Amino acid sequence: MNLTIAAISAVSALGASLIVSACSATIAEAPRPSDATSAQHQHESMQETVVTKIKHGKYEVELLVPEEGIFAGEEMDLEFRVTDSTQKDPVEGNLGIANVEAKGVVTMPAMPGMPSQIPDIHREGIPGYYGIVLYFPHGGGYQIDLQLTLPDGEKFPAVFKVEVQDERPADMAMGKKPYALSIVDFPKNAKAGESINLKLQVKDTKTGKVQSDFQIVHEMKFHLLIASEDLGWFVHEHPKMANDGTWSIPLTFPASGKYFVYGDVAPAGKSSQLLISEVNVANGPKPNWNTSLVPTLGPTSVHGIVATLNPLDKEIPIGKNTVLEVQLRSPDGKPVLDTVPWLGAAGHMMIIHEGGQTVVHSHPKEDPETVAMAKQGNFRFMGRFPKPGLYKAYAQFSHQGEIKTFGFVLDIK
Repeated sequence: MNLTIAAISAVSALGASLIVSACSATIAEAPRPSDATSAQHQHESMQETVVTKIKHGKYEVELLVPEEGIFAGEEMDLEFRVTDSTQKDPVEGNLGIANVEAKGVVTMPAMPGMPSQIPDIHREGIPGYYGIVLYFPHGGGYQIDLQLTLPDGEKFPAVFKVEVQDERPADMAMGKKPYALSIVDFPKNAKAGESINLKLQVKDTKTGKVQSDFQIVHEMKFHLLIASEDLGWFVHEHPKMANDGTWSIPLTFPASGKYFVYGDVAPAGKSSQLLISEVNVANGPKPNWNTSLVPTLGPTSVHGIVATLNPLDKEIPIGKNTVLEVQLRSPDGKPVLDTVPWLGAAGHMMIIHEGGQTVVHSHPKEDPETVAMAKQGNFRFMGRFPKPGLYKAYAQFSHQGEIKTFGFVLDIK
């Protein structure tokens, strides 16, 4: 599954980053495994063994993980050490090997649809020590694949597996995010009901430069998600980029008030980033929708489809992956079998915490079991809830030429 999580004060969502991929819409019947069996399989596949030290003959490579752990949503410069176990240093133990050339790729094995990350790797001041700059969009298990070339030309791989925590404790200083989403020239007197040209830029927080090179993820370089402050209104759009890196799209906001603006992007060579900003629509009518978040798993009906959200865990865990199944039915209870992939995925799910600062963007898995279930009108998404509270979940599907959006509210305790 592909999941992207983001947060300002903690953690996509989404992407995971908590920002998972396409399945065929061909109509077919397949036996459905029991929820218990499937849920157990899903959870087993999510478990990762932590590996921070490897041996290759006489050589040892160790990733030096901070005592407090690794946290999502911030850039971290970790170190790894390459040593020769047959030679000893009176202070360091094994003798460090200088001038090793290293290249790396970071992936999330449980979510193959997530873009890989090509980290910056540099030499430190002490022989044998090397720095690797990493950014994890959300919590979970990640794999760091290094290809090392020793000074004598010998090459060998080093594979680390790390567990990333969703949220840094409030009393612990948070690292800096590598990118930020800026709103450009948003009118102070913006009025609901009138078209506004929303302009955005993704900026490197170290240099201040506007990023203009992005990877294509689910058929687009920029997934724009906007939600009203009460989470009762939501859109998922795709702006266009000018040569200077400014993205723009005409939008009409339905009511006055504050709106959260989320940019789900993957800068070239980097992992998915779910960036958060906001705008205020100063003028216009108040919302005409229910502004209260009341827990509901459905059923909810949109243009001839009835949707129900079925969490496979009876008690949804906090800070761990969990499977959320959306069941699509016709009004007479028959499975809806004629959805089609949209943006390279069988469906999309955005999960937003009531505070608006934690967002998950997820898609159904690509494995045969999940694909077979989708052909029966049952779509399984991987969710992750970093902290307690109310969450609004929006599930989107393409059906008969229309994108249909279903809203649910979960109370995570």
